[in-house]
Amino acid sequence: MIRFSVLLSAICTVALARTGKTSPSIFEPDNFDVNAALYNLGVDVSAIPALRSLQTRSTESACRAACGTLSFLYGPSRAFAQNTTAYANATGSYWSVQQEEVRPYCIFKPSVNTDVSVLVLLSRYTGCPFAIKSGGHAAFAGASSIQGGITVLLKDMNAVTLNEDMSVASVGPGNVWVQVYSALEPYGLAVIGGRVSTIGVGGLTTGGGISYYSNLYGWACDNVESFEVVTASGAIVTASANSYPDLYWALRGGGNNLGIVTKFNLYTVPSPELRGGTRVFAEDQFSKVISAFVSVVNGASNDGNAQQWVAFVHTQGQNLAAAEITYVKNVSEPAIFAPYRAIPAIQDTTAPRTLVQYCDTVQEVNPDGLREMYWTLTVRLDEDFVNWVTEYFYSVLPQVLGIPGINPDLVHQGITIPMLKNMTRHGGNALGLDASDGPLHLMMMSCWWENAEDDQTIVAWAKSFWDTVTAKAKGDGVFHEYVYMNYASQYQDVIAGYGATNKAKLHSIAAKYDPKRVYQTLQPGYFKLNGAPAANSL
Repeated sequence: MIRFSVLLSAICTVALARTGKTSPSIFEPDNFDVNAALYNLGVDVSAIPALRSLQTRSTESACRAACGTLSFLYGPSRAFAQNTTAYANATGSYWSVQQEEVRPYCIFKPSVNTDVSVLVLLSRYTGCPFAIKSGGHAAFAGASSIQGGITVLLKDMNAVTLNEDMSVASVGPGNVWVQVYSALEPYGLAVIGGRVSTIGVGGLTTGGGISYYSNLYGWACDNVESFEVVTASGAIVTASANSYPDLYWALRGGGNNLGIVTKFNLYTVPSPELRGGTRVFAEDQFSKVISAFVSVVNGASNDGNAQQWVAFVHTQGQNLAAAEITYVKNVSEPAIFAPYRAIPAIQDTTAPRTLVQYCDTVQEVNPDGLREMYWTLTVRLDEDFVNWVTEYFYSVLPQVLGIPGINPDLVHQGITIPMLKNMTRHGGNALGLDASDGPLHLMMMSCWWENAEDDQTIVAWAKSFWDTVTAKAKGDGVFHEYVYMNYASQYQDVIAGYGATNKAKLHSIAAKYDPKRVYQTLQPGYFKLNGAPAANSL
């Protein structure tokens, strides 16, 4: 095994700085030489045995060569072969069983950004496809795993540091949110990020990212000072409002279509002790709960400290509403939550907590190791429609309650006016939302179950449900085309939901930084620019 760390550090400083100075109009020239780019990163392909036998371009031979090269360069502690303990531990680290079931040819664990550059160029050289795993919290196979290719674990790229005035936290993409919050808590700070401990930084931020603080500051993607990103040519650039601003805009909601983010520089916010928890209500209170939900969405403009979601569930033979109501200050009876407090609750876990404690509490109801499905729809906020869709959910729920281990939830959240206004910060984002459309109602079905043989039954049931709900929304004039990436199913075309103008702009930016469509073809998983991941399988 050859150790390249010192050599790479020296060579990459020069080679990638040169690439970063390339005129944006020719970011990757037509005569770009992958072999030469690898050489500039300290990788001489002629000296690597696994690449000498690369003749045919089948996926298997390509991945045999690519994985052999990674093993040659980095050794077994970074490149995991099948049938090893490290491989099994990695494939077993996903939230959903569907992702665990995917079997890559090998698994690669980079430790620095230039390792990611080598991976991208090696994929181009051999033709072996790859997938990137930050936290691995997506529900469907192939989102951050890849059958027969290279799954890349960013786990070791997990530094969290503060700049001198503590206004920006630099966060590695291998972190999950509880690691970030734990690192910042001693300083009384947080960043705008996820609400569940083990969700990864990377996918949540590039897909949008709703936070407990979002009514004050917006979504996670709107609170990124800059992105360090590996582009398709292996060049490492920092995209911000002033440097590569088009790439910066595209990464704010564009998912994995533009590059691999190797560092998120996130604006910090004060994070005192907050207060919140779950109030559970019986079925005879549902209409009052929905009225309270609508009131809090509308009240966000007057009090941005509040955050909420309401999950309608069936458990132990009962239909229940679980309202998660959070206030980002330790205030026991904020006026905005008075409509909820006026409804008799059969359970209430409200208490003062740190952000870390709160996220850990929510994590407890998001277990690993089950088959999972998400599906989402956005509509304009309308109380009658919220009541209708909730009633319809319970009317069709008996169709699947006999499936072993099934647990479907219908979750209501608001995309409030303050959230929408914050989406204009720093040049705006790619999501295609505007405050004039709001407030909006974001629905999500979350479902888990036990057995693979029930997959198609559940998907067919969910599709029928959402087809009916979508038709009703269109008929009532409340339908909105936006699709929230972080809640979307593999059958939904997220990018089309951003609107034709933003979709075209994302295509244009991708063509500029990735003219050979590396991130569309060699990284085929998750939500691509041209359609849903699994639309053809419905």
